[in-house]
Amino acid sequence: MTKYLQIRHWDYWWGVYGYLDALVSGVEFSITEDRDGEQLFFHMDLYTLPALEEFLKSEEYIEKTDRSFPCFVEMSSALHRGSMEYFIGGLYYRDYWPEIAWCNQFWQEEKGIFSLKSPEREPYYAVVFIREERPLLPKLLLEWVKKLSVPLFRISDDYEIANQPSYEAAGAEYQLELERMK
Repeated sequence: MTKYLQIRHWDYWWGVYGYLDALVSGVEFSITEDRDGEQLFFHMDLYTLPALEEFLKSEEYIEKTDRSFPCFVEMSSALHRGSMEYFIGGLYYRDYWPEIAWCNQFWQEEKGIFSLKSPEREPYYAVVFIREERPLLPKLLLEWVKKLSVPLFRISDDYEIANQPSYEAAGAEYQLELERMK
């Protein structure tokens, strides 16, 4: 079965096509059952090691005073050392916000991510940090989502990016954004 990635922000495409100087080190997307994006399966933010390093420096993702910060640093170090390929930086529920250690317990239980239910529901969104240095361009993004599919969801589906804009369309949107910022 094929699932579809719906990229949520133009800045990803601007980075892919070189309209931004920054490397593509993260992407926010929805996974849907259909190409049109009507049947949601899951939301995900996926970040590479360069993004993780920036988050650690800037405290943009997690502040040093947060009680999950030591766990975040420990998992970040393990990712850098290569003793893990990815970790969950956060799971979102409609009614619950767990700590990072709780978000990663499914590994030990050899279960899928949907086994981590809040008191009433399964998660609908995850922030995932991956052991990857290269820019997260479309081909690599698809490879990582496929690789993560089995441990996270316990499925082995194929994935495609839906609605990938052309270079020209991304450029036109970039110009519109520049005009809005003036």
